[in-house]
Amino acid sequence: MVRGVRRALIRTIRYFVLRPAALLGWLVGLVGVVALIVVATTFLPSIPVFANLRGNTAPTATEDYLKGNRDYNADLVWNSLDTDAQSRLTAQGGSRDGLQQQMDAAKQKGVQLAEMSYIGGKALPDGTSMQFYLVGIRQQAGSSSIDYQPYMFTLDRDGKIAKVQ
Repeated sequence: MVRGVRRALIRTIRYFVLRPAALLGWLVGLVGVVALIVVATTFLPSIPVFANLRGNTAPTATEDYLKGNRDYNADLVWNSLDTDAQSRLTAQGGSRDGLQQQMDAAKQKGVQLAEMSYIGGKALPDGTSMQFYLVGIRQQAGSSSIDYQPYMFTLDRDGKIAKVQ
């Protein structure tokens, strides 16, 4: 096996040494393929048909919302919401401080976000988007039981959370 590979390598080197034009042609072809790959990865995602093929990354607002819930940080949660969502919460008697009190109560009960998995998102024609997660919630500290719940976020055009379902 090694002897066959060695022979093939020697023949290939000898071929390119005796025919430099073939080596040059091969190198030009290789550079062309690399350039084509670079151009394709740069421009294909901007074509709508190919945009869905690229991997989605989780938006900052949804990540901050979930991290805020995981870390009991009301500021992260509150700042991830758009102004309309904040206004709706305020109109219902909610506030950033009230949210922190709810989180502190959940922390004392041992409720915690154990897992957060970003499933994906879909941009909508009006400039908003829908983002999907599967979240694992542990109801008691030290419990091995995790309750998995789907979360669906609607983001506004600025990438802030308009609605959580």
